[in-house]
Amino acid sequence: MANLIPQIAEMLGVTLGEEFKVVYKTRFEIICNFTLAGLFVHKGDSGKYEKEPLADIICGKAAIVKLPWKPRKGDDYYTFSFGGLSEEWVVVKQQWDAHPYERALLDKGWVYRTREEAKSALPAVAKEMGVDYEL
Repeated sequence: MANLIPQIAEMLGVTLGEEFKVVYKTRFEIICNFTLAGLFVHKGDSGKYEKEPLADIICGKAAIVKLPWKPRKGDDYYTFSFGGLSEEWVVVKQQWDAHPYERALLDKGWVYRTREEAKSALPAVAKEMGVDYEL
């Protein structure tokens, strides 16, 4: 028999390992992620596999709310920097190492999974910061 968890996760708009919220109509929320073993519900620093939240999602009693993407150590990500000798901001590719400045970029919302996401965000960020930019 084939394991259908990857297809179920994809149908629900998430990927294996990606953390997301399950939000109930009562506004109760839990943090979960799919693994090949099923739906893992986080409880503090631990957690367990549960079937009920998945059934609640399927039956419309709860919804998945995606969390902002957070890179893992070694993941490539895109953010902003100066372009060579110029003062204009440009999109640059970095590798996540969880340095304090990277955590600050993440808190500010300036860490993107793709170059396209960063490029589409740059005009608004540059306007907010009062700087010139180059796409």
